[in-house]
Amino acid sequence: MIKLLVIDDEQLILECFRYAFPNPQYELITATNAADGLALFRVKSPDVVLADIRLPDVSGLDLFQQFQKADARVPVILMTGQGTADTAIHAMQAGAFEYILKPFGPETLLPLVQSAAKTSRLMRTPAKIPTDHPADTSGDLLIGHCPAMQEVYRAIGRVASQNVTVLILGESGTGKEVIARAIYNYSQRAQKTFLAINCAAIPENLLESELFGHEKGSFSGADRKRIGRFEQCSGGTLFMDEIGDMTPLTQTKVLRVLQDQQFERVGGAESIRTDVRLIGATNPDLKAMIENGDFRGDLFYRLNVYTITLPPLRDRGDGVELLAEHFCRLFARDLGKEITGIAPETIDQLKAYRWPGNVRELQSVIKHALLLSTGPVLVPAFLPETVRGSQRRLESHDVDDSYSEPTPMRAATPQVAGHHDESAPATTHWSQFVEERLIAGSESIYDEAQQLMDRQLIPLVLQHAKGNQLQAAKLLGVSRATLRAKCKQYGITVDKVVDVSDS
Repeated sequence: MIKLLVIDDEQLILECFRYAFPNPQYELITATNAADGLALFRVKSPDVVLADIRLPDVSGLDLFQQFQKADARVPVILMTGQGTADTAIHAMQAGAFEYILKPFGPETLLPLVQSAAKTSRLMRTPAKIPTDHPADTSGDLLIGHCPAMQEVYRAIGRVASQNVTVLILGESGTGKEVIARAIYNYSQRAQKTFLAINCAAIPENLLESELFGHEKGSFSGADRKRIGRFEQCSGGTLFMDEIGDMTPLTQTKVLRVLQDQQFERVGGAESIRTDVRLIGATNPDLKAMIENGDFRGDLFYRLNVYTITLPPLRDRGDGVELLAEHFCRLFARDLGKEITGIAPETIDQLKAYRWPGNVRELQSVIKHALLLSTGPVLVPAFLPETVRGSQRRLESHDVDDSYSEPTPMRAATPQVAGHHDESAPATTHWSQFVEERLIAGSESIYDEAQQLMDRQLIPLVLQHAKGNQLQAAKLLGVSRATLRAKCKQYGITVDKVVDVSDS
């Protein structure tokens, strides 16, 4: 449940919010003046605040400053008419989350509130480093006793209090954002703003504006001034995931921020100073991208002041069991399930699986199993077929749990490697996939299906094209840049042509 505090003296606006944000998904708290709004803020601890700029007793800007003093981690969205937009912009420069112009509809409001609520959770839900296997389920925990994870914990302890740039490396789904938040939680900026941005999820032509802001009229559709994340996050911490997906121009501007802590908005000439601690994360190999001319070497060395490498879940030893037990306790509480434990046979099947989606995939599997569970213990029958099938494949081939290299392909076939979904069959049974995702309560089935198809389709087309990315892109009906971006996203590489006659 997302807790919203709305402060506006127009009853019609409050009624619109009651209609747009019903129970049980939202808890709506309302006030008609600044004094009542501030009192409710302190008592109710809302996740997101929406406040009108013009209030009968105090201006919205003054009220925002009071919110900042009380708890700067709560995102504040300001509502304004055309005549007061400049005031809202000043508030954004001081750290407000966003401002919206009246009148507005649910199509504008809903995604903005959801984005603010996610940001609120990132700042206010701690990412903890356990000293031992914890019994509680509060916060997001970094779990695992293997040497690689112990080194990660030590690295966070070394760098968190130092005001230096950190680069986090690891496969998709390994928990890079949790590491970034742990660094933030243990830093001297823990009471300031923490913002996260996924560079791969934002179109190239919009990423520069998202980071640095833009002036009104600077490009088509720029109907108002926008404050970017670097300006909005001044004094706090900015986490940039998939940092290798930036365009050369954006890389240049980020380099300048790291060097001088200043930049210009898109279409602007004013030099703006900021004070941001940057934490970057990437799955692709940035050194290889430098060699290919896709990433600036000087930016890499600025980012790479301190590096933390996250091991994949399959290499974390006891991590699968410990994380499964933690997620079981956490999700059982959220779903109202009375679960006392996980059967040993279930743990064996979880350990046998390769986890191409890493920790993120394990979360989905445990939630899926809990939704199907009918008793106090999670038994193997509740696991998705993909995970149960992994154990059967191991038994049928009489192999151990260690990784073995794939059999070489036929002559003159490019070796296409990457973090594919090893559990997925050659031909996906889409009806089973959709059924499992519906049971798991997924709200992004289209994206998940698209990703699954891409992981299977792209390597096959690259093999057919003998590693020629230009030809493969033509066959797929996409640009070469799109193909390269997807290969980066899924860790697909074309290493070389393997000719078995040479062996």
